[in-house]
Amino acid sequence: MTLRVAGVILISTSVSYFHVISNLEVQTKKQLEKYITERGQRESISFKLAEDNLTFLKQQILEKLQQPSSRDLAAEFDRLHFRWSDGTFRNAPQTQPIAAFDTAQYPTSFISRDAQMDATLKRVFMAGYNLVQAYGPAWSVRFPDTYFNTPEKNSVFYWKDVPLNLIGPSDFDLTKQEFFYIADPTHNPTRKPAWTGVYRDPNAQIWMVSVIVPVYDGDRFLGTTGHDIILTDLLEQTIKNRLPGTYNLIFRADGRLIAHPDYMDKIQQAQGQLKITNLNDSHLQTIWQLAQNSHTGVVENAQHHEFLAITQLTGPNWYFVTVYPKSLLSGAAFDTARFVLITGALALLIEVILLFSVLQKQVAKPLQSLTFASEQLTIGNFEINLDVTRQDELGQLANSFNSMTSQLKSSFMQLEQANAELEQRVTERTIELQNTVQELHRTQAQMVQSEKMSALGQMVAGVAHEINNPINFIHGNLNYVTNYTQDLLELIELYEQYFLNLPPKIEERRAEIDLDFLAEDLTKILQSMANGTGRVREIVLSLRNFSRLDEADCKTVNLHEGIDSTILFLQHRLNTTNQRPDISIVKDYGILPLVECYAGELNQALMNVLVNAIDALEASSAPTITIRTQAVESVVMITIADNGIGMSGEVKSRIFDPFFTTKPVGKGTGLGLFISYQIITQRHYGKLYCNSVVGEGSELCIEIPLKQM
Repeated sequence: MTLRVAGVILISTSVSYFHVISNLEVQTKKQLEKYITERGQRESISFKLAEDNLTFLKQQILEKLQQPSSRDLAAEFDRLHFRWSDGTFRNAPQTQPIAAFDTAQYPTSFISRDAQMDATLKRVFMAGYNLVQAYGPAWSVRFPDTYFNTPEKNSVFYWKDVPLNLIGPSDFDLTKQEFFYIADPTHNPTRKPAWTGVYRDPNAQIWMVSVIVPVYDGDRFLGTTGHDIILTDLLEQTIKNRLPGTYNLIFRADGRLIAHPDYMDKIQQAQGQLKITNLNDSHLQTIWQLAQNSHTGVVENAQHHEFLAITQLTGPNWYFVTVYPKSLLSGAAFDTARFVLITGALALLIEVILLFSVLQKQVAKPLQSLTFASEQLTIGNFEINLDVTRQDELGQLANSFNSMTSQLKSSFMQLEQANAELEQRVTERTIELQNTVQELHRTQAQMVQSEKMSALGQMVAGVAHEINNPINFIHGNLNYVTNYTQDLLELIELYEQYFLNLPPKIEERRAEIDLDFLAEDLTKILQSMANGTGRVREIVLSLRNFSRLDEADCKTVNLHEGIDSTILFLQHRLNTTNQRPDISIVKDYGILPLVECYAGELNQALMNVLVNAIDALEASSAPTITIRTQAVESVVMITIADNGIGMSGEVKSRIFDPFFTTKPVGKGTGLGLFISYQIITQRHYGKLYCNSVVGEGSELCIEIPLKQM
């Protein structure tokens, strides 16, 4: 019987091993698929952003060249550049120390001594120069440099702290460099973004790769825009950030190795030009071939007993590969099989002992007594004493059982005491953790809300800036268009006075277009356009006042302008809905001096209060919000009142608590008034309180000092 049971255990162990390893392979492939997809997306962010930046810069250059401008870019070119003794032109006098050049604010420019700069080429170059100066400092947060190069060997280069075009040699031919020619018409007829190989920058001593976007005006090749991307973090994370027991590598489709834990020294020595085919490594060459065949996903490398998780990084289209040895699976499966084997062996041993005991009739009765005593022990009866007078093994067993019973009794008493103490400690610790988690949630939510408002302010300021210039242009030219139109109409009237007998075709055309109506309506249209552009200018001014991104510090401002800007920003919430008519805004403004405050944050607090007032009026038949301001001694008071349903005493006592809200799930976070309370009381050392009567409405009062301490 023992041999048969042992055989069954061995067969079960073998089946368990193969079953476990099969399941582990399926699970591992799914996990690798998810891991490599997420890893590829994360590592591709910088590359995609770089392409988007340069595509945007290209479009801006073309738009600047196509739009008429009152600026004489050729004259600006001549004022900006100075001839050096080597025959080149650069944007700094040769006598000025290079260290005195402000590389943080201005790019450096280089005009080849061979370039024949006519007015057109100067205009193209200055368009690129102005845009690199405008966007280079902002993009330097993610990318060290931004540049614009032309086929005439001219260059605009922004790199904070590196005046590259002021220290470069006079005979430098950028058109023969990889970062230029990979995007010229010969090497890149498709005009798509192109990527260089990996290289080590000689100035900064860091690993980089360049992305280049060609710029065409129709079929005319104007030049290239470019970013250099630092690869230090990517290479380090490729080697260090890996799954246990695996390793990562990166290579180009042409076989150039970029990152590998065993070949980093050779990659550095080859300046990023190390090819897999030049290495005597059949394993690495097999990985390269499998990656080219599958492109993405998880494939099996049966030759080397491993899985390969493959993805392509967006942009340079590099292959990112995670190598997962199958030995990791067999080890886990072997541990499971060993557990099954040991468990079966122990079960077999217990079975043999029990069978042997049953065959010993002389021990049946003592065993029954022992069984009874054990049952009593399980129900908590420790007052048991077995017969210990026997001199055999059963007597020793009874003696040991009695000793164990005594020890268990003592242990249970100690355990109960320890359990009570532990429960007390767990309760205290749970309360502490709950308080900590609640505070973390409140802090996190406040940070998220602040970030959202900051992002909103940036967006509003950006929109206002982009709209301001074209609308001013339109508004400024409407007067001229109106005068020109009036002159033309007067001229037509003179023609009609002095030429009474007009040709039939002119008479027919005059009747067809209804000249009298056209003259009358054209004047009205121009006046409507003037009114409309004036309204847009007011909206732009209000948006800029609301965002106040340039007023992060404490400054003196006109509070009425901030309130009006906030109301304008919420105008869409005031319009008629299915539940109520338009909300009326009643302004009862007092005479206020300029107030010293943090304008952007105060606007955020005002908007939160107004949003809550609007929400309180959703079911009102004659909704009205009244805003009053007054200055009392050294304090400014702002009162925002609504004629909604009002609040109960319980609700009013909790409206400034974090996460408290009376709105349905998904309609509010309970943070608006809490954040406003923090801004008013902690940031401005003021007061924010509420007065409300059920059925009559609510009013929130803000008090802040005229000057901050």
